[in-house]
Amino acid sequence: MIRQWFATMNEVLDDLIIRYPQATGEEKNELQRQWDMLKSLSDDIIESWLQFEDKMGFFRELRQQQSEPQPEPHKLLEPYVKGQGYFKLHMFEHASDQLEQAVALYPDLVCARMFLAMSRMHLKHWSEAQRHFQLVAAISEESRLRAIAYNALGCIQAINAHLEQAQLYFRKALEADPAFADPKTNLESVLRGKGQIQLQFGSAELQTLVQA
Repeated sequence: MIRQWFATMNEVLDDLIIRYPQATGEEKNELQRQWDMLKSLSDDIIESWLQFEDKMGFFRELRQQQSEPQPEPHKLLEPYVKGQGYFKLHMFEHASDQLEQAVALYPDLVCARMFLAMSRMHLKHWSEAQRHFQLVAAISEESRLRAIAYNALGCIQAINAHLEQAQLYFRKALEADPAFADPKTNLESVLRGKGQIQLQFGSAELQTLVQA
């Protein structure tokens, strides 16, 4: 069914590409309306796919957790505190090492996973950062943490030149927390699209939030 749907959309788009250069007047307006409809469908598909991928990642993590013994709470404290300290010192490689241990001991500790994701982000380990941010966005009950995760996912998409997907993530961040300034700034930067895009990852916001 999905293949047939995409085949039909491609046929319509092929027809638009062939007809538009010679079209005039009302015919061109009609072709533009058809293109707008295809664009809207495309945006809906991308957003639905991103949500689906978030849930797929969440399920993979849940499946892994089922096979791992639950840790004793005191074993978690030391690597998490050390990792957070290294992060504040901008020693992101050391922070990642410690936070990996914390997340391995206690996968449900959202703040540890968020600091790990942000450390990976600063190290430009985009795929690893994306995986952890997707999980945080899926499981966190804190709206600002979800907003930071979506904003960071938008930054990763923008860095990879996937600007439409970046816009979707920035909008999801604003939906989660309209008062969070970074995704608004990032969305405006991507929409302008002139010169080098300036991105705010939300790193400083994360530290302020956790300290509070």
